[in-house]
Amino acid sequence: MKSPYRRIYMTEMKKLFTTSSIATGGRNGDAYLGPQRLHLKTRPAHSKREGTDPEEMFGAGYAACFLSALGEVGKRMGVDTSCAQAEAFVSLYAKSETEYVLGVELRVYIPGQSEEKTHELLDIAHRTCPYSNATRGNIEVKLVALTGPLEIAPA
Repeated sequence: MKSPYRRIYMTEMKKLFTTSSIATGGRNGDAYLGPQRLHLKTRPAHSKREGTDPEEMFGAGYAACFLSALGEVGKRMGVDTSCAQAEAFVSLYAKSETEYVLGVELRVYIPGQSEEKTHELLDIAHRTCPYSNATRGNIEVKLVALTGPLEIAPA
């Protein structure tokens, strides 16, 4: 089946901005994000050491990016999404002994919206979100409309 999405090359698009991140030491190292070089210690998944793993960083980026896309969709549709919350569950799967893939379950709560309306907004945001577009056809992404707010534990 042919994809409904036409491939558009970067040279055909207007670049909005570029940022960079630096990593050293893989899962046992350091990551420096953005121009201010936010420093994060990296660690393997399930490690007791302080730090974060690449899947957590991917999940944070995806959740934040998806909420931005959702905000734009909300503006166009006249729906207030300013207090929406998203939680990304990122799983690492072994495709074989040498190949790995990610899977994402993105759970989103939009206050004051029915589950049906939330699903509608999520589907539209999923078509516009840069992370969704980057991963489409490469990894499984499941969207879940929540009927109540996320519980955010204090740091």
